[in-house]
Amino acid sequence: MPHPSFFTSENKIPVGQKKISVRAENGLSYQLGQQIDFVIPSGIDYMMPSETYLRMDVKISHTSGGAGAVTRLMLDEIIGGNVLIRDVQIRSGGAQNVLLEEIQNANVLTALKYDYETNDNIQQKRALTEGAQVFDVANRSTLGSENSGANALLTNSYSFAQEGTTAALAFKTVKCLIKIPGGIFESSKVFPLGLTEGLRVTLLLENSNRVFRQTHNVMQHRAVQANPYFHSLNGSFGAPSTWAASAANASGYVFLNNTNSINSIEQCPFVIGEALSFRNVENGNDVAGSFTGVIPIISAIDFITSVANGNDGAGLIRLTVATAGACTNSSIFNITSANYAYSRALDLPYTFAPTLAIDNVELLVQEVTMPEGYTSKMKSMLKSGGAMNYDFTSFTNYKYSQLASDRVVNIRLPIQASRCKAILAIPTDASVYSVADAVNSSGTYLVNKINADCGRVIGGVNYGENRSTRSGLTGIADNATDYQFVYDGKLNPSRKVPVGRISIGTNPTGGAATDGARAINQQWLIECEKALYMSGIEPLSFRAYQDNFFIGRALSLQNGVYDARGRDFNLQVEYTDTLAPTKNHLWCCFVAHIRRIVVRGEQISIEV
Repeated sequence: MPHPSFFTSENKIPVGQKKISVRAENGLSYQLGQQIDFVIPSGIDYMMPSETYLRMDVKISHTSGGAGAVTRLMLDEIIGGNVLIRDVQIRSGGAQNVLLEEIQNANVLTALKYDYETNDNIQQKRALTEGAQVFDVANRSTLGSENSGANALLTNSYSFAQEGTTAALAFKTVKCLIKIPGGIFESSKVFPLGLTEGLRVTLLLENSNRVFRQTHNVMQHRAVQANPYFHSLNGSFGAPSTWAASAANASGYVFLNNTNSINSIEQCPFVIGEALSFRNVENGNDVAGSFTGVIPIISAIDFITSVANGNDGAGLIRLTVATAGACTNSSIFNITSANYAYSRALDLPYTFAPTLAIDNVELLVQEVTMPEGYTSKMKSMLKSGGAMNYDFTSFTNYKYSQLASDRVVNIRLPIQASRCKAILAIPTDASVYSVADAVNSSGTYLVNKINADCGRVIGGVNYGENRSTRSGLTGIADNATDYQFVYDGKLNPSRKVPVGRISIGTNPTGGAATDGARAINQQWLIECEKALYMSGIEPLSFRAYQDNFFIGRALSLQNGVYDARGRDFNLQVEYTDTLAPTKNHLWCCFVAHIRRIVVRGEQISIEV
């Protein structure tokens, strides 16, 4: 039997590594919409970009604008703290100040990457370090299929679990450790900071209407089957009392069903001070705005071990909503076990203005120490007329605005890069929403509905909704029918690629447009998979193909590149089906390409 070899000789350079903290130039604390500047000094000769991170503490603050306007909030459940980074600029240090890389709408690109380059293990790691959320079985939905990290309560990174009658909503300080978007800081090659005289890194933070999220299991416009359901006013299993139309709630209580894992105070998604309403999942009857006197606002949350008529109602969550008899439902609708409860915190006529404190901001640079003589040898080479070339894959964002009335869209891409890899075209929702509407998903893009998640279909009408909670961050198909690229005088591909099945489809029984139940377009999948791979994004999952739609085109394969200079690129997208687009679009067309930093003597330049 051969003996294993424990010691091998390799022709590699021994290096040392250590973390260096670089503080922001303009302070330690920031708010949304502000700019953060870092200067990585040239005294750090080399760094490992892929092991360099942005570290910050984030904490949500939500002062209610009025009675009932209280609810749990968090950052984006998929990309976490990355949602805060809108634009990135990286320049060389010193007097030259050469623009090496710029990525606009970097969080849109990150959202695409995280939605497609993901699995359960990766998402769990992102939840530990980046402020993302991960599915918690303690908050699993027992109706429908909405088991999302956005429903997690016990493991929520941003808010504490409800503790009972005296607990108020409190937010946690979340420590985020994220990578700076872009090619330089994604590179696994040692970066020569000494030759570029250091680096200047500028980060522009996102605005408030793009970053905050509400837990999905209290929303009225998204997969409502995961919400808590009304049980009764008295907590009895033997004789549960409904909330009759035009009747007062004499008890001042609302008991919740055990459906959807509502089995303890910690598993209740509502909080003290939050306004409630109810909607019938079978017929769409909504009692919002139909309460006279006092709106149902939660003043206490209890777990009941017994009820007045015996123990048959034990194990229910009881919400104290008002003083006895003060809360009258003047609607014509009864509130029964067919009604789910939802939060009205964001549709009340109050100012909803959550804030985010970003503190202790620093850049953790992975310094690499090279052996003696290595740096001097390189500088000697440069003095003798040589050059240092540093290649990295980056993205340039070509933007295009489309009106909802446009049924045929021609997007010109003035690409001037000589080593292109792929195009990722993301049509985001360009609508301007208030913070409350964006968080509440009121009027946002309607993603395909799944009846099991959103409610019953009666007479061809679906009484539930599945609206986007990530408006402006993710791509929307929005009734697109097909697309085709035109460049170098040729159609690419030679036939139009259909995408109609990804947009809102039709009910297979012939009812109204409800569920998009038609099969997915496979050619679109193939084109997207190639484009992601050539962009350096590993396509591990297409689970988000409707929630984050994009159009992809690989310009080369394997290790090849494509010279796009003078090729006159156009992307034509058609909306020729019965349904027109519902939203204005901002197309973020990211072109993946190889950029080269050239250091010749004391001169720094960039080649694309």
